[in-house]
Amino acid sequence: MVREFEFFVQRGEVKKQAIDKNLAAANRKESVERLELAKVLLKMKKYKYALENAYEAAREYADAFLYEKGYKSYSHEASIAFLLKEGFSGRIILELDRFRKIRNDIKYYGKDCEESDAIAAIQLAESLIQKR
Repeated sequence: MVREFEFFVQRGEVKKQAIDKNLAAANRKESVERLELAKVLLKMKKYKYALENAYEAAREYADAFLYEKGYKSYSHEASIAFLLKEGFSGRIILELDRFRKIRNDIKYYGKDCEESDAIAAIQLAESLIQKR
């Protein structure tokens, strides 16, 4: 289960800073570009790379919200928790956290992922990006 956003603030994994609309816009742009890359990688049957990029697109998009509200996150979990605070559904948050765990397994433990997970990660990232 994803922790409350305030947990990360109290632990110092999120810092208050000046609102940065330029950085927020840059992150949104990068998230869209990374999502497009994920789609290309999916077509090439590079599922783990497609999932990684779809997850990163969603996380960068979450970070854009943080920058708009005057925060800087030093934790992927905190970025995800912030979406919950901003009113995104628990289902989206749990699924994004699941992709975070799969991405960590890929990146740090040499694991792979299924095509279905890569597709679902892309769909989730698309749904987040289209909400704004």
